[in-house]
Amino acid sequence: MPILKEHPVKALPFTEQRGFRKTLNERVAAYLQNHNLPARDVPVMYVKTIIVLAWWLIAYLAIMLAGLPPLVNLALCIVWAFSIAAIGFSIMHDANHGAYSNDPRVNKLLSFSAEFLGISGFRWRTKHNVWHHTYTNIAGLDDDVETYGTMRLSPHEPWKPIHRFQHWYFPLVYSFIGFDFIIRDFLMIFTGKSDAHHVYPKMGRNDKLVFWAGKAFFFTIMLGLPLLVHPWWHVAIGFVVVVLTVGLLTGLVFQLAHIMEAADFPEPAGDPLHIANEWAIHEVQTTVNFAPHNRILNWYIGGLNYQIEHHLLPHICHLNYPALAPIVRRTCEEFGIAYHSHPTWRQAFASHWRALRELGRGPAAMTSAVPAR
Repeated sequence: MPILKEHPVKALPFTEQRGFRKTLNERVAAYLQNHNLPARDVPVMYVKTIIVLAWWLIAYLAIMLAGLPPLVNLALCIVWAFSIAAIGFSIMHDANHGAYSNDPRVNKLLSFSAEFLGISGFRWRTKHNVWHHTYTNIAGLDDDVETYGTMRLSPHEPWKPIHRFQHWYFPLVYSFIGFDFIIRDFLMIFTGKSDAHHVYPKMGRNDKLVFWAGKAFFFTIMLGLPLLVHPWWHVAIGFVVVVLTVGLLTGLVFQLAHIMEAADFPEPAGDPLHIANEWAIHEVQTTVNFAPHNRILNWYIGGLNYQIEHHLLPHICHLNYPALAPIVRRTCEEFGIAYHSHPTWRQAFASHWRALRELGRGPAAMTSAVPAR
């Protein structure tokens, strides 16, 4: 049982300062200034946004209006699901981090794309920006290692016999992430928490209005309008296929960056509980890059294959990550911090598979493949 579930806390301090974050931020700022590169409001990002939104709209209109055979529409549902995930990876993700524009109004407007995709932006900003980005891989605080017991994603989580097979069934669990988002959104709005250890800030009136407007839009687009055109069972199958596809894509991208052989899974200690590390160093030690030279993958997943850069510089547009990665790597080397990056997606996937296998063997059989430092 994670210590934070036995002794829950709302915040956890990082008690060391080695100057890593300060040095890195100074170097990144100097690089952007010297090369006349905008940290946000990158012109190409606006072009990318138009392309991704056009992809979403064209695929949807084809499903709705083209009168295509059912199997073709089913294939188009998968194409549409890829566009939904692309909006989430690039537009929604950057906007909710304030990394899209220098103008808060632009970030706010584009952050509504979360509701557009069926995700509560209010919950996302707490779950992702706060819990995940601050307490990465810390069981009991990082919501991304919570699976309601279906999988064991941290060596500090309780083990169940079924976890021995999780390296085989994980695609099924990841596929249900889309449904999990919807369920946890409604848990938040009705109970204020998604489980006993993750309690959300109180929602204001405007937050609730955005929540319900977003859900109304999502279910109208996903179910209401299609039911005017297609048989109900076609709509039901299409809905399930879309949500499962988006869930699988989301799970693979985010978990390949953290549930890895080289990633640490720290547990707090002391009284009061704390992490004896600098926060920025903790982020590097719990994160792994993958396929950094794969331009197609990098474009599609919004630079999330440069996950180390993203965790250290979440306020900077993801299109800058390839240029900033050498600075991050060099600074890590100077401070004696291991910078882990898999050259290809396949190598990263294999490492993720092995990490799941080791975590599934249980505490008695855990090997050094998944360190719990």
